[in-house]
Amino acid sequence: MKNEFRERIWQVLLWILFAGILVSIFFYSWNRDFDRDEFEHMHTAWKITQGQEIYVDFFQHHHPFFNYMITPVFNAYGSSTDTLFAGRYVMLLFTVCMLAVTYLLALRIFKNSEIGLLGLILASVFTAFFKKSIEIRPDVPQALSGLLAVYFLFTYYDKKSSRSLIASAVFLAASFLFLQKAVAMILPIAGILLYDIYKKRVPLRDAALYWAVFIACLLPYYLYLLINGSFERYFEMNWLVNYYLPELFSKSESIIPLFKENIITCVLYFVGVIMLLRSGKERRFAVLSLCLIFLPVILFKNLWWQYFVPAVPTAAIVAGYAVHSTFGSRLSRFIVILGAVYFPLAHVHNHGFFNMDNRNQRAQLDKIEYVLSITEEGDKVYDGSVLFNVFRDDIDYFWFCVNYPNCLGTYRQFSDYRYNIYSLIGSQRPKVISNTGIYSFNDIRIANKYRVSDRYPDLYIRVD
Repeated sequence: MKNEFRERIWQVLLWILFAGILVSIFFYSWNRDFDRDEFEHMHTAWKITQGQEIYVDFFQHHHPFFNYMITPVFNAYGSSTDTLFAGRYVMLLFTVCMLAVTYLLALRIFKNSEIGLLGLILASVFTAFFKKSIEIRPDVPQALSGLLAVYFLFTYYDKKSSRSLIASAVFLAASFLFLQKAVAMILPIAGILLYDIYKKRVPLRDAALYWAVFIACLLPYYLYLLINGSFERYFEMNWLVNYYLPELFSKSESIIPLFKENIITCVLYFVGVIMLLRSGKERRFAVLSLCLIFLPVILFKNLWWQYFVPAVPTAAIVAGYAVHSTFGSRLSRFIVILGAVYFPLAHVHNHGFFNMDNRNQRAQLDKIEYVLSITEEGDKVYDGSVLFNVFRDDIDYFWFCVNYPNCLGTYRQFSDYRYNIYSLIGSQRPKVISNTGIYSFNDIRIANKYRVSDRYPDLYIRVD
C-alpha cells in the first residue's frame, strides 16, 4: 500500500513537471519573434487563397500539403497579424499531439508508464523540438505524421495487425507529402522491413502491402501533377533547387550547440542506445532512433535544427529508458531530470522563464501592419527577403530567396530563367519596395518614382 502511494505521488510529480513545461512552451510561442520560414509558409498559403497555384504561379521549394492545410486560418482571420498567431496555435496543437504520441510510443515499446513520462519530459524540453515545433512550418506535421507511422509500425510488430500496418504506411506517405525530408524516415523503415523479411520476422506479403499502400497514397498527387503539366516544375523546385543549393554553414555549427544545450539528454540517449544494443532488448527501436539522428547529417548539406524534430521523440524515449534503468532511486532520477530540463529551458528563456523580451516580435508585426496600412488589396510589393509581404502580392515568380540562400541563383544554374529587378519594378510598379537585391536606386525605373519611408529606411514608397 505504501509503495503504491509513493508510485502515485512520483507519477503526479512528473505530470506536474510536464504541465509546467507545456505552459512554458505556450508562453514561448506567444512571445518569440517569427522565423522568416514562418512568413514564407504563411505567404504561400495566402497566395493559394488568392487563387494562385503553387509551383506554377509562384516559387516554393517545399512539398505543398502544409500550405493547403493552413489556408482555413486565412479564411477565418483574413489579412491580419492575428492570422500569424492563429497559425502558431495550430502548431501548438500539432506539438501537443506529437508529445501524446511520444508517450504512447514509449508505452508500446517498453510497457512502462514511467519511461513514457520521462521520455515525454525530455522530448518537450529538447531545444530543437522546443524552438522549432512552435513555428509555422511543414516540419511539424511532417514529424507528427512520421511519428504516427513509427507508432503503428511497432503496433504491427506487437499485434501482427494488418490495420496497423496500413495505418503506418498511410502516415508515412502523409509525412512525405508534407515535406520531402521525410526520406530520412522512409529509408530506415524500409531497411528495417527488409531486414525482418530476411530474418523471416515479417512475411513478404505484409511488406508488399505496406509499400503498395504507401505508393497508392502518393499516386493521386503525382498523377495530378502530370495531368496538370506541372510535374517538371515541381521536380525542379523541390528536388533540383534543394540539391544544388550550396552549403551555407558547416554541420558542426548546428550539431555542437545543439549537443551543448542538451548535453544531459544527449549523454542519456547514447547510454540508453548502448544498453539496448548490448542487451538485445528493443534493438530495432534503438537502430531506428540512431538512423533518424544520423541520416539527416548524411543526406542534407545544411543542418537546420528543424531537421532533427522527427528524431527527438524516439531519442527522448531511449534517454528516458536510460534514466529509469540506470538510476535506482526516484530522488536520483528526479535530480537528473531536473538538470536535463533546466539547462535547455534556461537557454531558451534567456530573460527569465516568464520575462521574455518580445520587442523583436513586435517590430516584425509593426512592419507588416505598416505595409498593410499604406497599401490596398491588389497592390503589389517587392520584399525579396520575406519580411513584410505576408498579405500582399509580389512582382515575380521568385518572391523570396533571391539573395540568401539564393534559390534564384541556384535555379539559374540549370535553366535560362531571366530576372532583372529593375525591369520588374518598372513594369509591375509595386507600391512598396525594399532595398534587398537593389544596388542602384539611381536607375531610371526607380529614381524619382520612390521616396524613403519616414518609418523604415529600408523601405521605399511609390510616389507616382
